[in-house]
Amino acid sequence: MRQSVLIVAMLAAGVLSACSSTAPNQTAGQDVGHQVLSANDGWAAEGTGTTGGAKASAGNVFTVSSRKELVAALTKAGSAPKIIYVKGTINLATDDSGRELFEKDFADPAYSFEAYKKAYDPTVWNRQTLIKGKPPAVSGALEDARERSSANQKKVILINVPSNTTLVGLGKDAKIVKGNLMLPKGVDNIIIRNIAFEDAFDYFPTWDAGDSYSTKRTEPVIEADGVNYTIPGCQEKFESDDKGPHRCNGGRWNSEYDSISVKGATHVWIDHCSFSDGERLDKMFPPVFAAPYNQPSQKVQHHDGAVDVTDGSDFVTLSFNKFFNHDKTNLIGGSDGMTTDAGKLNVTFHHNFFEHVKQRQPRVRYGKVHVYNNLYAGSRAWEQKYPFSESIGLGKEAKVLSQNNAYELDADVTADQLPKLFTAGAAMVDSGTLLNGKLVDIVAVFNAKNAKQQISTNIGWAPKLTPSADVPAYVKANAGPGKL
Repeated sequence: MRQSVLIVAMLAAGVLSACSSTAPNQTAGQDVGHQVLSANDGWAAEGTGTTGGAKASAGNVFTVSSRKELVAALTKAGSAPKIIYVKGTINLATDDSGRELFEKDFADPAYSFEAYKKAYDPTVWNRQTLIKGKPPAVSGALEDARERSSANQKKVILINVPSNTTLVGLGKDAKIVKGNLMLPKGVDNIIIRNIAFEDAFDYFPTWDAGDSYSTKRTEPVIEADGVNYTIPGCQEKFESDDKGPHRCNGGRWNSEYDSISVKGATHVWIDHCSFSDGERLDKMFPPVFAAPYNQPSQKVQHHDGAVDVTDGSDFVTLSFNKFFNHDKTNLIGGSDGMTTDAGKLNVTFHHNFFEHVKQRQPRVRYGKVHVYNNLYAGSRAWEQKYPFSESIGLGKEAKVLSQNNAYELDADVTADQLPKLFTAGAAMVDSGTLLNGKLVDIVAVFNAKNAKQQISTNIGWAPKLTPSADVPAYVKANAGPGKL
């Protein structure tokens, strides 16, 4: 519980706040690669703090401009302090000669997306006996071939980052695209700054037949063209072509890769980066099954998270980043069943710009997550690339402190639509939030409108921060790469 005591003390003193005239965490005249996280700057400053590779010897300072060079630098230095400067664009979906690899290069000979769709079409697959009210997970030769194809891609595009690493972009045009940086369990002390991350694209997403599936859903659902309709013939037991579990809605495409996966790592600072789906937007990949399996939520998904923090990760700060043109943005805690996450997943989000992102800003389980001085902008309109759905998701044992954030959304968006309560007992305290220039308490408004599903306010934090009115202009001016 020592972490909780320290964070309360820091918050009470106001030392976790501050909009200033210049971006924080910089030392005059110091090379950006040697800069470290300032004391008290969010959860990543807890304990030993986060210094990355600041103590690197001359032999462990690298400039890289290709996947091959990046992997070589990480391998050579191992867990010793290292500074790696990214110059230009690094495409992680390339071979050692620099040739870009595509689906055909990774695909197992037995894999075909068209054959996969045909085999696992819900109108066919879901005729089976349900297991705990859900269709069985897809299995068989084609799913095995998809898994082998996925493994081929993962060997190339997933890059493990070891401890004591600073990875920083040079200038204003450093990019890492079409791949996934992995920060696994046991890794500690990572700094990632000033890099634009784009298009962590999964060529081989899987169809999860049971995801969001229900035989008891009675409300109208929305077809991809926006027309309301009901689902006739939906029932648990198969009876005929017109009656059975194959007539019930559900199922989702799920992809594998985040731009950055913090998966068990500790002391991580991600700052002044940007994250997007690049040119391959999700709208380019519509649903492929017939109604009732053609809702917008059932489009073929090739992107997962932007930055996800899961599997017992701890002490993470995300600051001055820009998240845009993306769906499932930040997941904190991967599963309700990961009870070992309790007491971990301490994460801070501050001065980030979320623009045209749909959800998970962030979506939290278990962690103590501080969300302050962030800017959210977007629209619910269907024609948007990524229509806004909800902001902060509250899952199992979440403890979220939301302060002085600003939202610039459609005029008809109400304060109670900003949080989403997934699990009873989740807690959140909100103060200083501006919704289209109007001061609101999004938790109080939510609870007033939802008598049967209340958000708890029992988190025990009471900090004082910079006025939210200063947030929009400041965050727009300072968030993202190229602004250090």
